[in-house]
Amino acid sequence: MMKTILIADDDNAIRRTLELHLSDEGYVVRTAADGHEAIAKAEQQEVNLMLLDLRLPGFDGFEVLKIIKEKRPDLPVIMITAYDDMATAIESIRLGAIDHLGKPVDLDHLDEVIEKVFEMSLLAREGVIFRDAYDTHFEQNIMVGRSRSMKEIYKTIGAVADTRATVLIQGESGTGKEMVARALHFNSQYRNRPFIAVACSSLAPNLLESELFGHEKGAFTGAYRTKPGKFELAEGGTLFLDEISETSLEIQVKLLRFLQEREFERVGGIETIKANVRIVAATNKNLSELVACGGFRKDLYYRLKVVSIDMPPLRERKDDILILVKFLLEKMYLETGKRVDIIPQKTMNQLLEYSWPGNVRELENTLRRAVILSHGTVLLPESLHLDGNRDGDRFALVIKPLHEVEREHIENILIYTNYEKKRAAEILGISRPTLDRRVKEYGLDDSPRS
Repeated sequence: MMKTILIADDDNAIRRTLELHLSDEGYVVRTAADGHEAIAKAEQQEVNLMLLDLRLPGFDGFEVLKIIKEKRPDLPVIMITAYDDMATAIESIRLGAIDHLGKPVDLDHLDEVIEKVFEMSLLAREGVIFRDAYDTHFEQNIMVGRSRSMKEIYKTIGAVADTRATVLIQGESGTGKEMVARALHFNSQYRNRPFIAVACSSLAPNLLESELFGHEKGAFTGAYRTKPGKFELAEGGTLFLDEISETSLEIQVKLLRFLQEREFERVGGIETIKANVRIVAATNKNLSELVACGGFRKDLYYRLKVVSIDMPPLRERKDDILILVKFLLEKMYLETGKRVDIIPQKTMNQLLEYSWPGNVRELENTLRRAVILSHGTVLLPESLHLDGNRDGDRFALVIKPLHEVEREHIENILIYTNYEKKRAAEILGISRPTLDRRVKEYGLDDSPRS
C-alpha cells in the first residue's frame, strides 16, 4: 500500500520541490499552505507522515504540532525549518515531532529519514532520529554544534528532558558535560525549579557527605546548627554531580540508596527525608573500568546510567569549530564589550588544525585571552598562541599501559613539588583524597624530602 505524505509549508517553491521529489519516490503527496489547512488534512487517517514547516500563516508550526498530537498522536511529524537552532530542535522533539531538519533540505537525507520513520511505524513510537541544530547567538544554558554526534545528543535531551530519568554524562574534561546537564534542566518542565551543581572531587569525603545530605546540629565538631544538604535544596529540580567517579565507596552507598528509595538521612540524623530530585552525574573517567577494578560500585553504575550521554572530544567534531568560535566571540563581546569578529583564513586554519586537548573549555579560554589582548576587530593568528601545539608537534608516542603512565606522572609531579601533596593535587587537577588513594594504589613513596 502506497504511503501518503502531507507537506505543510507556506513557500510554494519548497512545496512543489518536495512534492515532485516524493512523488518520484513513489509516495502519494498532499500539500497545505497554512496552519488551518494543515490541521484539517492531517486529521485524515490516510495521511501516514507529515512534513511541517515551523513558520506558517494562521498557526505556527509548534501550534499545529500541538493540535495534531492531540488529534492524531500516532501521526509521525518531521519539522522542517530555516530556524535551525538548539531551542527549536529541542522544543520540536518535546512536543512530539519524530525529527527536525533544517532548510535547505537535503533530499537524500530526507529520504533516509522518511524510510526510517516508516520502518519505525511498525513499532511503538518512541525515540527520535536525525536532527540538525546550531546557534550563533550567545544565550545562557545553550549548547552549540551541528555535527552528527551533537545532533544525537540534542535528540536525547529532547526525549529525556521532561522525565525524571537519571542521566550519566561521560566525556573528557572540557567537553561540556555541565552544559548538557543544564540543557536537560532548562529545556524541561522543571526549568523553574533549582539546578544545583556539586563538584564531587573538590571536597574530602566527610565534607562531601555533609554537603550532599546535610547534617544535624552536633553531628561533628563545628556542626553548630542543622544544615540542609544539596538534595533538599534541589527539591523538584536537578542535582548535577560532577566528577562522580571521585566519590568514596561510603558515599556511593548513600547515593545508591537515594536512587533506589528516593530518601536519605542527614549526617548525624535519624529522620528519613524524601526528595523529588532528578540526578544527573558526569565523569571524565571510564566508570566501567573503575567498576572492574573495584573503584566504583557496579550497582550504582547501572543505576546512574539509565540514560547515558557520551560527549565527543572537540578533535572528533571539528566541523563545529566555526560555529563555536562565532558563538564564543559573541559571549566575549557581552563579557568584555570588545567586538572581535573578523577571522582571517590563516587564523581559522590554526583553529581547525589544533588538536584541542582541553576541548571546548580550552577553545573558550584561548578566545577569551585573544579578545582581551586584541587591539582591533580582527582575530590575528598570533593572538592564539597555538604555533607550538599543532597536531604535528605532539610528544613522542609512549607504548605503555595507561596505569603505568599515570603512576609515573603522579610520581614526577610529587618529585617536582617536593612531595607537597596539596600543590601536587592542584597541578594534577584532582582532589587531595584522590591523590592519597592513587599514591596508596600505586605504592608510591610520598614522604616529604628534607
